[in-house]
Amino acid sequence: MQILKHEMLSRYDIPERAPGALRAVQFGCGEALLGVADRLIDAGCPGLGIACACAPGREAALLKDQEGLFTLLVRGYQGETPVKREIVVQSILRVIDDDDGLNALAAEPGLALALLDTRDADAPAHLRRAARLVGLRHGAGLGGLRFVCLGERADCAKLAGAALAALCPEAAADCAFYPALAESFAFRADADEAARQCAEMNYADGMLHIAEPFARLTVQAPEAELARLGLTPCPGIRFVDDLAPALALKRRLFDAALFAMAAPGWLLGCDTLSDCMRHERLRAFVGRCVYDELLPGDADARAAETPCVVEYFERFENPLNKNAILRASAPLLSRFLLGALPILRERARADFEPPRRLSFALAATIMLYAGARPDADGRYAVARGKQTEPLADDPGALAVFAAFSHDMPPETLAYAALADRELWGGADLRDIDGLEQRVALDIARIQRQPEWLPDDE
Repeated sequence: MQILKHEMLSRYDIPERAPGALRAVQFGCGEALLGVADRLIDAGCPGLGIACACAPGREAALLKDQEGLFTLLVRGYQGETPVKREIVVQSILRVIDDDDGLNALAAEPGLALALLDTRDADAPAHLRRAARLVGLRHGAGLGGLRFVCLGERADCAKLAGAALAALCPEAAADCAFYPALAESFAFRADADEAARQCAEMNYADGMLHIAEPFARLTVQAPEAELARLGLTPCPGIRFVDDLAPALALKRRLFDAALFAMAAPGWLLGCDTLSDCMRHERLRAFVGRCVYDELLPGDADARAAETPCVVEYFERFENPLNKNAILRASAPLLSRFLLGALPILRERARADFEPPRRLSFALAATIMLYAGARPDADGRYAVARGKQTEPLADDPGALAVFAAFSHDMPPETLAYAALADRELWGGADLRDIDGLEQRVALDIARIQRQPEWLPDDE
């Protein structure tokens, strides 16, 4: 089977898009970059050619063999219309995985933009690579770069800038750093799925990605400045003066709703987000969590945010994508800390007791993660019957959970988990009135009856 390359596009009737000159570099080839940023740039910024600078390894080799090309399979619904299309993303012009390639890239006079995913596990290595690049450019008298920093925090760009300045202070002073939020369920296909899809397409693609129709990149930056450099506003790419409101809305509704769904769904036997949405009792549980606990109490604010809830639920129930729930909700602990925990604290203060459904989701998460065990390579996974699923979360937190067991006495497990500050960003969750007792009771119910939900009471 032929490997995806430029010379075969016309023979396969694949529309060819010729990006302009090399004007941007992205550090790494993670799912947020390939499945969201590159996809949107390919569709809406045709003049922006990208170099992909990443560490030597299998992914870099595959992408280099394919001349920067990869296929994105879009599956889902837009309104009532099913969407099923294949896109060969062509925005990456060069793949760099060695010092010689980075040296050559540094000499490119038109290079002006950089894309960096601050959530990537390899972000420190990417920052070192970025520091080398901007240092070489500074030494050659070339300009600095404008970094678009993907992340889940409004200060992610500030932190990336500080890290780069610590590595190369003179060159970092010539750069600017802008936070951005990338949103889409977009994942690299696993080996079995890739084999099936490639057989249908009749060509081999080792970097095949599967994504939903929805994709959005929100950048806090001067629109005119980045537009001059090739990153223009277009469908899916927007510029804002302040990223904080978009982040807050996503955390409170999207992340917290995913947190409320994930562990209960897994314990109920669901494998995908779509399975969860088809599970009537679980869907009702998540719906009541959103409307009773996550949406604001003010009527006007609720009315303004309800369309977002509808959009999120439509994305969750997408039947054309098999979004594995533990993968789609990862990192689950981060979604809890940034999205659900502030609401849990606020509701507990206002109502003098912790919110019923968020508390249950926390108990279910503790039960799920208490079963995590490392494999021979140190990667953590959980088992349900004969099925094993990997966990993508903070390794230190997973190591703590691995010392627990889901058959521990409920009071002991609740105390041990809630009191461990390493799990909750330095906080002791026992200080939330009533939470320890509530979580212990829910753990006891789950141990006796795994399919039980609070709304069954």
